[in-house]
Amino acid sequence: MSSPQRVDLSGTWKMVQVDNFDAYLQALGIGFLLRAIAKMLSNTCVIEQEGDTFHVKDINTLQTTDITFQIGIPVEGSGVIGKYKVTVTWDGDVLRGYTETDKGIIRTERYIREDGTMLYSMTAPNGVKTTQIFVKQ
Repeated sequence: MSSPQRVDLSGTWKMVQVDNFDAYLQALGIGFLLRAIAKMLSNTCVIEQEGDTFHVKDINTLQTTDITFQIGIPVEGSGVIGKYKVTVTWDGDVLRGYTETDKGIIRTERYIREDGTMLYSMTAPNGVKTTQIFVKQ
């Protein structure tokens, strides 16, 4: 049985708006200096999607993060939040991430809004949420 047709998130996406980012980073225990730098960065996200396999590259002036994953299969990595294990699933047309970290569970969601922009939200273990809006280039 084939998997259902999903929305295609492929493309190069430029962040045009971010809300509550400082509070989110603070909730993760990120220090003042790194938070100040992070707030000044512009972010581009490149997504390559082939079926249920994704390659996501986040690019900013300080660093590039790169992850490849398949829906439902946990992937381990490390970053400013330390070591993590993330599992991504589909919920309708919403890509939901469940990231296990030493600080607790971070939940994410990514989807295309009615106006064609992409929303990416991250919720810290204590419930503080940041939302980023991207436009396709």
